Amino acid sequence: MNICINTLNLNKLASEEGGLEQLLVKLVGMGFKNVELDERSVKNREHIQQIFNILRENGGNIVALALRLNLLGGDVKSNEKYLNEVKNWIRFCGENGCRILRLKAIPEKGGEYAEKDFNLLYRNLLNLLSAAEKNNVKISIDTNESAYLKLERLMGMIEDIGSESIGLTLNIKDAKNIDDKVVEKLAPLVNHVTVSQNSLNNPEKGFFKKVFNTLRLAFYNGYVSIEFANIDNVEDLSNCVKRLEEIISN
Repeated sequence: MNICINTLNLNKLASEEGGLEQLLVKLVGMGFKNVELDERSVKNREHIQQIFNILRENGGNIVALALRLNLLGGDVKSNEKYLNEVKNWIRFCGENGCRILRLKAIPEKGGEYAEKDFNLLYRNLLNLLSAAEKNNVKISIDTNESAYLKLERLMGMIEDIGSESIGLTLNIKDAKNIDDKVVEKLAPLVNHVTVSQNSLNNPEKGFFKKVFNTLRLAFYNGYVSIEFANIDNVEDLSNCVKRLEEIISN
């Protein structure tokens, strides 16, 4: 397992360094070369391309791109124009060597998953599948916790699609709120993992060890992305990364 840094909520540090690009180059120089670029932390698509180029030139990698697009959003409903936008992002990732595209799949108004949500998500993922496979990009579905309450339905949907290009984002916070057996069943379908700064500030090492061991048994070899909340300086960021490195290595 490798660690990457999510760019959301790094605004204060970016401002102090003269911009997000400068901050990321500094982090690469400190040895933190893997980045999950969150669309909400940048200005536009051109800015995203600029950051990809700058990191590449300085020895860094954007290993995952997290979009604000929601596959269950009110403006989707399997709308072809919307899905074509996602396909454009898939091609963009493929062309730029980014292998994980993280997409939200949250029911409207943040409600619980219903059968109509699974049906819509299934339809949309099938629509995107060929683009993902062609561009060697893995789509990582970022659901809310309610999807895990209907585990058999969720797993059945992913297994029916039957492609390594479609998987799940596992949020460590969600893993804490669900049964260990659920995490064990989910683990083979996970292709991206996130952990919050708050979880690392007061880590329950026994819990972390159990989750990461479960992922290892499922042969997970992807990234664990740190999502920051209140980060005041680069030293605090560095300490967070080192804390996670220690947890993963034990």
